[in-house]
Amino acid sequence: MSNAEDLNRLTACSLVLLGHIFYVLGNHRESNNMVVPAMQLASKIPDMSVQLWSSALLKDLNKACGNTIDAHEAAQMHQNFSQQLLQDHIAACSLPEHNLISWTDGPPPVQFQAQNGPTTSLASLL
Repeated sequence: MSNAEDLNRLTACSLVLLGHIFYVLGNHRESNNMVVPAMQLASKIPDMSVQLWSSALLKDLNKACGNTIDAHEAAQMHQNFSQQLLQDHIAACSLPEHNLISWTDGPPPVQFQAQNGPTTSLASLL
């Protein structure tokens, strides 16, 4: 692992996966014990994909346990994460750099400009 964020992401994914396995096996208490910390850890990173996954599982878990209020809250969180991911995807697709994905021939579709490095000149700061 390169850093704490990667380790937290791996841990959160593992917890959600275990929670999903416990949910499928019908062990809802253990599933909840895995998914809630995963959601907390994913929000700390933040990792929207893990939050989306865990909120979907929380929604199903609460619905299966008959917790309609918690299920509704988890469904709302899931909807919010879905909308945010969709908006991020649309924004990324609209960037000119996104055209590089389908570029196969000819000059690059995006003109790259050389960036000036940091300057230490006092005159440039004034």
